[in-house]
Amino acid sequence: MKNKTVFTIGSATFDIFVKPAEQARITVLKPDSRENWLGLPYGGKVKIEHVTETFGGGATNTAIAFARMGFQAHCISKIGHEYGDKVLANLQRDKVHTECMVETAEDKTGFSTILSAFDGDRTVLGYAGANHLFGVRDLPLKALEKADFIFLSHISGDSRGVLLALTRFLQKHPKIRLAWNPGHEQLAEGAKRWKALLARTTILFVNKEEAALFSGVPYQLAGMKQNDPQCHVHQPHSFLPPYADDVSGILRSLLRFGVKTVVITDGKNGAQASDGKAVYFCPVVTQKRVDTLGAGDAFASGFSAAILGGKSLKTALACGTLNANSVVSHYGAQEGLLTAKALEKQFFQTPLCVSQHPLK
Repeated sequence: MKNKTVFTIGSATFDIFVKPAEQARITVLKPDSRENWLGLPYGGKVKIEHVTETFGGGATNTAIAFARMGFQAHCISKIGHEYGDKVLANLQRDKVHTECMVETAEDKTGFSTILSAFDGDRTVLGYAGANHLFGVRDLPLKALEKADFIFLSHISGDSRGVLLALTRFLQKHPKIRLAWNPGHEQLAEGAKRWKALLARTTILFVNKEEAALFSGVPYQLAGMKQNDPQCHVHQPHSFLPPYADDVSGILRSLLRFGVKTVVITDGKNGAQASDGKAVYFCPVVTQKRVDTLGAGDAFASGFSAAILGGKSLKTALACGTLNANSVVSHYGAQEGLLTAKALEKQFFQTPLCVSQHPLK
C-alpha cells in the first residue's frame, strides 16, 4: 500500500468555523418541497461560542486522507498568495507532496466561513477564489503518468476542459485507476454526456440526489414506487432497512456506462454500492455529530483506500463509513481523518453489518 501513488485533483480552501450562540432552524414549506433554513437574529450582534481555523476542499481533504492511510499522496489544486502558505503548510504536515500545487496572484485562496448548527449540521458561506481559475494548463499530465490512482473531485474552474483532458489522458494510460466525484455542472448535464470518462472510472461517488439527477432515474422511497416523501413504507422482502431508499435502478443505469463500482451515499441513512453483481448496504455508526463538513470526502477516501489495498467491496463500505464517522465527530473536514492503523482498529471494534443482495 505504501508504494502506491495517489493524485487528488480539486479545490483547496482555508476555513473558519463559527458557532452562533443564538440560532434557530426554520422550516419553510413550499407547494412541492420542505426546506430548512438557519435563522439568526436580524440586525443584532450575535455572540459566537467558539472559532476554529481549519482547511477544506475536495483535493486537500482527500490528499491528507490518503497520506494518513500510508499512500504517496500528491495534491493538485490552485491557491492564491493570501492563505496559500497556510494551505501548503497544512498539507506538508501530513507529508502530502505539494509540487503540483499551482499558485496565482490573480485571486485569493478559496475561503469559507462555516456556521455550525446546534444539531451538527452546517451552513457554508464559500468563496471559490483561486479554485475558480483552475484550468487545463494547471494539469501536470507528465507527473500524472506515475499515478496508480487519481481521485477527481469537483472543479470550480474550467471543469469541462479539465475533464476532457483527463479523459484523453486516461485512455492513453489504461492502467491508472480513477475515482470520480462529479460536480453539479456534470450532474446536471447527465451521465450520457460523460460516458467516455465514466468508461474509465473505477469508482463513482455520488449522493442519492446527485445520483438521481446524473442518471435521470428516480430512487424509490423505502420500496415504494411513488416518489412521495409521505409514502415511506418498507417492503419486508427487501434487504434494506425501513429508512433506506431503493437506488438499485440508479445503480444499474450508471453501471451500464462502464463504471466498475458505483457508490451512492445518503447521509445518516447509510450508503449503497454495486459492482454490477450485487448491491451492498452499510448503515452509519449511531452517535452525536459535531460537524458534517467533509464527511463525503472522508467516506470516499476511506472506501478508495480499502479498494486500493485489495479489500472487498463490503469491507470498503465499512472503512468509508468509519472514516466519515470519525470526521463528523470533530470540527473541520480533516481533523478526524484516520490513519490506516486507527481505521483497522475501529474496523474490528465497531459492529457494522454490511448486507448484500443480487442486483437484478
